Amino acid sequence: QYRTIFGKDAGVAFVVILLGLKLLEMRARRDIFVVIFLCLFVMLTALFESQSMAMAAVLMVGLWMLVTALVSVQFASREPRWRVKAGIAARLVLYALPLMAALFVFFPRIEGPLWGMPSDAYAAKTGLSETMSPGSFGRLSESREIAFRARFTGRTPAPTERYWRGPVLGAFDGRTWTPLPLPLPLSMPRRAPASTNASRNIVIDPASAVDYSVTLEPSNRPWLFALDVLAERPTSSAFAARVRPDLQAVTDGLIHDRVLYTARSYTRYRVGGDESRARMQDWLELPPGFNPRTHALAAQMQAEESRIETGRGGTIARANDDARHNRRLVDRVIAMIRTQGYVYTLEPPQLGRDSVDEFLFDSKRGYCEHYASAFVVLMRALDIPARVVTGYQGGEINPVDAYLEVRQRDAHAWAEVWLPGQGWMRVDPTAAVAPDRIERGSAEALADAQGFAGFGAPGSWLVKLLQKTRFNWDAVGNAWNQWVLAYNADRQSNLLAGLGIEKIDWQVLTIALIVAFGTLLAGIGALTLFRRVRPDPMVMLYDKACATLARAARRGAISNDRANDRANDHALGHAATQVVVSAANASERRASEGPRAYLARIRDQLPEALRARADATIALYEQLRYARHDPAVGGAALRARVAASVAALRA
Repeated sequence: QYRTIFGKDAGVAFVVILLGLKLLEMRARRDIFVVIFLCLFVMLTALFESQSMAMAAVLMVGLWMLVTALVSVQFASREPRWRVKAGIAARLVLYALPLMAALFVFFPRIEGPLWGMPSDAYAAKTGLSETMSPGSFGRLSESREIAFRARFTGRTPAPTERYWRGPVLGAFDGRTWTPLPLPLPLSMPRRAPASTNASRNIVIDPASAVDYSVTLEPSNRPWLFALDVLAERPTSSAFAARVRPDLQAVTDGLIHDRVLYTARSYTRYRVGGDESRARMQDWLELPPGFNPRTHALAAQMQAEESRIETGRGGTIARANDDARHNRRLVDRVIAMIRTQGYVYTLEPPQLGRDSVDEFLFDSKRGYCEHYASAFVVLMRALDIPARVVTGYQGGEINPVDAYLEVRQRDAHAWAEVWLPGQGWMRVDPTAAVAPDRIERGSAEALADAQGFAGFGAPGSWLVKLLQKTRFNWDAVGNAWNQWVLAYNADRQSNLLAGLGIEKIDWQVLTIALIVAFGTLLAGIGALTLFRRVRPDPMVMLYDKACATLARAARRGAISNDRANDRANDHALGHAATQVVVSAANASERRASEGPRAYLARIRDQLPEALRARADATIALYEQLRYARHDPAVGGAALRARVAASVAALRA
């Protein structure tokens, strides 16, 4: 099947085959241990596919079951019930958790994949692609997989401002959009001036600044998603970031692990206003022989616009008038999309060779990539530089942990047009036909159209309960990602620095691990080896009775001796002390002394009124402890009688 035994999938299959073969040739007790250890290895391979909190919980259950099997093998003759074995296994797993935590905290963090084969170390990820064709976003429209999470510091941008920029596409072959070959990424400074970016072609409004951090899920792509437009390069300890001339942020390598980076963006800006039209030719190219009706529509619009301007008696001055002319054409196309029966749908019809023509004039039904592609093609046919921008739009703020959750279903495509003197301007044709998609996000827009995952209408109590449950689960999953899966070498260094360990190397980590293991093993040993024995309730009652009798006998002995020595007042001080000590020693019950023998020894020293109660108490204790008693009289009733007798004795 795999034509190799190396790699993740082939390696897992190979281990499973070994496990099956081992089950067929089990002969001795040691073979059971081999099978259990092979099961542990097979269970470990589940982490190659997912390291989520749910998977960790499932593996803990599997570990407990395997340890239960391991405990069962230890009993050679008389095997206890499965509940006893399961309890022993549960305690062993619980004892191992602190050791596991110590290993997690102090073991050196090794950068790289869990599975180290270069050919398949990183699984393919769903998400945005560097190409776009009609229907390419449809597979993401129903995906609830998290693309990234963002947390804002200070101002939170409105939903209509949450355009997360990704790949910018400028080359079109009639069917598919791909990125243009661009110069090397810009080397932007960490902090830009207050009013202008490092590039002289970017002018920003300082009042629109947004500071945020992004936790990006693994994508096997070099893209970093950021709000338009970045004021500086995103900063992270895990990678070096660059910003391309088309304003897309990228890294030097592929993102294989979950990464955290911070950024500052401006939502009001002007980009490329100083560029010359000669440098915009790449953003005007269209393949010949495709979409003739679109080109005819563009020529018709240009002619009509020229007649309108001529009728006004104005002449076109190339700077501001060209910008106003192009802006009117942009507005006219947006008005056409808004008013001529176009429909936003997740199930558009298949398109043929002239996809833009068929969409604009025939089906008029499509998803965001249909609208962005058709709009940019029409703009270029109108001699207006334009490009497609892909990324994500919107997102949903989780009220539990205040993170903005952007999912794959929030994938979006929009357009940018270039106007002389004004630069690149974002135009979202999808907003003209489906404003709810932009203002409320894809989740609510789909819920209104289809119901909330089939459970009821939006706003119902069931939907609210499901949303609350989902928010809490997502918040717990995010905490798991932040504190467990994202625990890398930098976080380990920061944690140990907080504990006072400044220099971090393998010797320090080894010593810390030895100290932690020694302390934990000592605590576990004390917990397991020196267990407290719960005393017998009857023994406790008998001890109380003996203590009461010893005190009474001691007082009686002291009073008798003092009466005899009262005539010798001059020797009273020293003699009284000796009398107290000897009386105390004589009245205590000896370790080898039975109840009846002890009472016989001290009976003469007890007050007359106490002797009868002492006889009754000792007789009840002997009856319960040694003698046979009537089954009709339960042990609880006898214990109650003994307790009452002891209480009367002490009174």
